[in-house]
Amino acid sequence: MTTRIVQVGVRGFGEVHLERIAALQAEGRVELVGVVAPSGLPEGLKVAWFDDLGPALEALRPDVVSIASPMHSHAELATRAVLGGAHVLLEKPPVTSLADFEALLNTAAANQRVVQVGFQSLGSDGIGRLRELVTGDELGGPVQVGARGLWVRDRAYYERSAWAGRRRHQGRRVADGVVTNQLPHAVVTALAALGARHLEDVAGVELELYRANPIEADDTAFVRVELADGSTLCAALTVCAEQEEGATVELRGSRGRASYHYEDDELELVVDGRSSRERFARTDLLANLLDHLEHGADLLVPLEATGAFMAVLEATQSAPDPVPLEDGVSFVGEGDERRAVVADVADWVDRALQSQLGFRELGAPWARCGVTARWVPPQRRGR
Repeated sequence: MTTRIVQVGVRGFGEVHLERIAALQAEGRVELVGVVAPSGLPEGLKVAWFDDLGPALEALRPDVVSIASPMHSHAELATRAVLGGAHVLLEKPPVTSLADFEALLNTAAANQRVVQVGFQSLGSDGIGRLRELVTGDELGGPVQVGARGLWVRDRAYYERSAWAGRRRHQGRRVADGVVTNQLPHAVVTALAALGARHLEDVAGVELELYRANPIEADDTAFVRVELADGSTLCAALTVCAEQEEGATVELRGSRGRASYHYEDDELELVVDGRSSRERFARTDLLANLLDHLEHGADLLVPLEATGAFMAVLEATQSAPDPVPLEDGVSFVGEGDERRAVVADVADWVDRALQSQLGFRELGAPWARCGVTARWVPPQRRGR
């Protein structure tokens, strides 16, 4: 039986969703029966078009709704899809608040529908290998886990929409920061390496949030996640690097270290001075959702397994607004390509991960004005 799909959002990352649907349609597994796109159909796409999800659900009765819309619309759209009888593939981050997360979980369960979240890195076989390295003795224990991200984003990126770079927009939480929307795969992949997927796996979050750009949200951040089992994850992230170096999950033990390039599913390993590389296959998350619906295969990224990440997201949005950086910031490029660069940020990112200390604790000159905030999950407050 062919699965009927409606795609919500056809531009930006929605184009990637359309490509994946087309590949599965060529295999005869799915049929794209309609798209929801307020700005209209992309040129060359011949399928039923709607400017709102409600009429699409009523007219088409899809089995699956794939959502790649602005993240502050995720909760409403996913809820409508579930109530309309569809299973959901929901782009990351799933929602922008812990309250919306729990509400969507309850709605999906009550309606016997599943929600798969588009954290593509969690579809990689590399996740199992990271768990082996963290729990085994190959690197020498205990293994220290960190998320390292050095990206660049320019003026055009922050002017792409009215909500870009915002914490709030038109009375709604947006959460468009480096931790939650530019480099969340670094955080969620590092959490998975430690086996932390659910909300109850998180004991607390400490963080420093900064902004070098004229935006509301964080573009440079340090996050320390304390887990219920006593382990710790640190993330040092920026989109204000001098040059883009990509993003990795870093493991360090007494005998060696590993860098996992989750964008490429590639692991660099150095143990006892010997270097090696490993490559891993990745399962498409829509294909995995179909396997679940057709054959009962386990979902790779069910909504409930993003609870640990949602704890980090909630911590970033409960913290004071990011501190604007005045010292140590320069701008390069012109026009739409103009972008902020934080002085020596690559060095400070590496020092933070090696020491497991924040930028302010380490004494980064531009972080002297920083504020360390702490967040504790509701179920652990008062303990």
